[in-house]
Amino acid sequence: MPSTQLSMVQWIWQGASNLAEDQYVNTFHFQNDNVQPVDPENVRDMLYNFYINLAPDQETPISQWMSTDTITGRWTLKMYDLDQPKPRFPYFTDTGVTSPSGGSGLPTECALVMSFQGGRIAGSEQNKRRNRIYLGPFQIEANDAGLVQGAFVQDLLFAAKGLINASGAATEWKWVVYSPTDDNVITITDGWVDNAWDTQRRRGIRSTGRGIFNFDDPS
Repeated sequence: MPSTQLSMVQWIWQGASNLAEDQYVNTFHFQNDNVQPVDPENVRDMLYNFYINLAPDQETPISQWMSTDTITGRWTLKMYDLDQPKPRFPYFTDTGVTSPSGGSGLPTECALVMSFQGGRIAGSEQNKRRNRIYLGPFQIEANDAGLVQGAFVQDLLFAAKGLINASGAATEWKWVVYSPTDDNVITITDGWVDNAWDTQRRRGIRSTGRGIFNFDDPS
């Protein structure tokens, strides 16, 4: 029987400030049935399609719900072999650039959660069989009276459907949930997106000014 190889994959958007601390990272896990990593470009293509290309029935790609106010459009993908000892370094890296929307950006702390999980199994805690990523930052058109625009939720669901189907059709790499507590790998069967924003405070940018008040100011 062949051994399996588990990889942690980071998709990184560069913030508009071009500072290293202003990067927006999503972490995925993919597994294949080979000891040595084979065709990492296949994982790159699946995630590129998820973020940038149109999935079937999707009207607007995820990247077009983002804004040049908050990201440059440059992306980096890094893959790490989790069987290697720490500190690890990426065995595969790729970079590229796309063109986000020119619309005004929401605050960078505004994120949208996409959750995913494996099928339920009796005797197994489901919280160890699911995971999530915090997508963003996005443009103001993604917001609708304090909730997430319905068209955006639908576009994200079609993108996620495209990713799970691409993973299911792949001959090697499979998108999985990894539970480090149990050192367990779970094949993803489904997921969900709620229409409420989440706050990722660590994604906030530095202030560029400070207003003060006292008995005389503001005047």
